[in-house]
Amino acid sequence: MKGHRGTFFIVLLALFFCAVPCRSAEMLRWIDDKGVVHFTDSLQSIPQKFRSKATRIKTSSQLPPVPIPADKASVPFQKKGELMIVQATLNEKAAAKFVVDTGASYTTISRATAKELEIDLESNPSLIPLQTANGIIQAPLVSVHSIEVGGLGLKDLTVAVHDVFPDPAIAGLLGLNFLSQFRLDIDSKAGVLRLEKK
Repeated sequence: MKGHRGTFFIVLLALFFCAVPCRSAEMLRWIDDKGVVHFTDSLQSIPQKFRSKATRIKTSSQLPPVPIPADKASVPFQKKGELMIVQATLNEKAAAKFVVDTGASYTTISRATAKELEIDLESNPSLIPLQTANGIIQAPLVSVHSIEVGGLGLKDLTVAVHDVFPDPAIAGLLGLNFLSQFRLDIDSKAGVLRLEKK
């Protein structure tokens, strides 16, 4: 049921605009670099590089087309040494790069990413022991509203906050609490990670 919240919100928003008398409203439709279609009523919520290609849709006469929820995705990945890096979207707005790590129990995000998402780490969050190169540390556990990869995502995912990688361009790693929700197929020759909802 959670997976349909975004679509439900779009339909609700469109119905609200249609119900306002003598008023014409618009929705914006844009497609990200993975081919995923998005709808919004605010230009500011569209990443800067996609704004010029956004199209306006009148909602006073008809609802915007609702995309069919996908259950499969092919996601290009980058190799950095032994690391496999994919592009993700956090909380439906923040683009971030994650390392795919099937050996990690928890997905992690860096402190800088937590700050960008306005997550409060000072409010006594739960802690989890994590094994690091320098021994075991206690990492805060927080909830991320959504993490999406290739149009497939999970809502309200619990993640650990820890700076796993020195590279600030990497927001964290995708662990088993995310990856285990999908069937994975890694095509090293094509450089593609294929995901399918279980």
